[in-house]
Amino acid sequence: MNRTVNIRTRQHGAVAIVVGLSLFVLVALLGLVLDLGHVYIVRTQLQNAADAAALSGAKQLDGTLAGVGSAVNYAIAAAGYNRSDFTVPVSIDIGDISVGNCPQDSCMTPASSISTPAQAAGLTFLKVMIPSGSMNTWFMRAIPGGQQSTATYGLAVAGKYVVNITPLAVCRLPDPGTTNELGYERGVTYRISDANPIGPGTMYWIDPASAIPGQCSVTNTPDTLPFICTGKTGFTPMVGQTVNTNTGVSTPQVMALNSRLGMYTAQNKCDPASAPPDTNVRQYVYNGTGAGAPGKWMNPTPVQQSLTFGTYGGVYREMPYASRTFASYGVLWSAYRPSGATVAQWSTLYNGNAVNYPESSPYAQRSGNYFLAPPVAYTPVPGRRIMNMVIVDCTTAGGVCRPASVLGIGRFFLQMQASGPKDVYVEFGGLLPTPLPTSDIKLYR
Repeated sequence: MNRTVNIRTRQHGAVAIVVGLSLFVLVALLGLVLDLGHVYIVRTQLQNAADAAALSGAKQLDGTLAGVGSAVNYAIAAAGYNRSDFTVPVSIDIGDISVGNCPQDSCMTPASSISTPAQAAGLTFLKVMIPSGSMNTWFMRAIPGGQQSTATYGLAVAGKYVVNITPLAVCRLPDPGTTNELGYERGVTYRISDANPIGPGTMYWIDPASAIPGQCSVTNTPDTLPFICTGKTGFTPMVGQTVNTNTGVSTPQVMALNSRLGMYTAQNKCDPASAPPDTNVRQYVYNGTGAGAPGKWMNPTPVQQSLTFGTYGGVYREMPYASRTFASYGVLWSAYRPSGATVAQWSTLYNGNAVNYPESSPYAQRSGNYFLAPPVAYTPVPGRRIMNMVIVDCTTAGGVCRPASVLGIGRFFLQMQASGPKDVYVEFGGLLPTPLPTSDIKLYR
């Protein structure tokens, strides 16, 4: 009995010791959890600020020096709308911003070092790095030997994911002797394979994934089809810079253009979800006799689809304006017209007349004879038949992966079904405003 009492007496206070030791560990763990939670919250806040700054800034990058300056200003402003550590306004400056021609760090240059137009050309990605600075720990600093401070950051890179440019190239044309843009006239139809100084039948396509001279990552037809189907490229062509051209367009590549008309085949491999048809798929074929045929608004009825090309002055080119008759033109004004032109000017412009020309253009109609809805199985998107294409200096183009200078980006309307590599008919709608078309922006990291 006495032995039992002695054992119990010696155990008095053991629980208190265990609890005391456990409390020390528990408090340390609680401190670690709370401090890590604090770091996580600050990291999230800084990341949100970096994401907003990168997206806002990247939208301003247009390949110009002014665009870089605007991107920096927008990024700084966007970051400033955020808070760090609950109450502290996020503040960044140009030193926290880099720009580049790809999203990787190896492509990035400090924004502060961009001082000339040449340096700014081709920069379409923006990186924002927001350091937290030193942050005092809350609980860990109270533990002997515990960490007194910590730090974190927010980092984001945003840039142009895809650009609304169909990866087909067309050549600059000689001056036709009338109002034109790089040789093209608004409202006039062209067969793309004619618009080539080396003769009819040759078309160019551009590498849709690389603008680095001589480095082509897409060199075969299957790899180009998704880009042609959607009408987009993975980089931003810049006027004055180069694209990599390839000579010859295959039948599947041409058939991929027809997704805009709701035509999906095993050959073109286009997906209606990513390459939907236009809302108006009516084809404007010169010798059509049914509803919406060009003869319904053109008098006389056109005798060919596109402008006449031939050898003039020893050069294969479009027929000069002074030599044309109405029959030389093909289909006119199916989607576009010269700036400010009216129907009353047809006889002066083209030696012909317009009859029953709708306002607005046949393509812009949403009902009636000039309109045709796509198959109900598809969800249409307006404007899909408008293709932005690079206009290049073809004296240096051709072959395989051969760089050619970008002279402009033209807006072209796909007038009818493309039936083969030589038969793609488009109506010119003008040059896009310098320097860039619209494009999608996304976060890369």
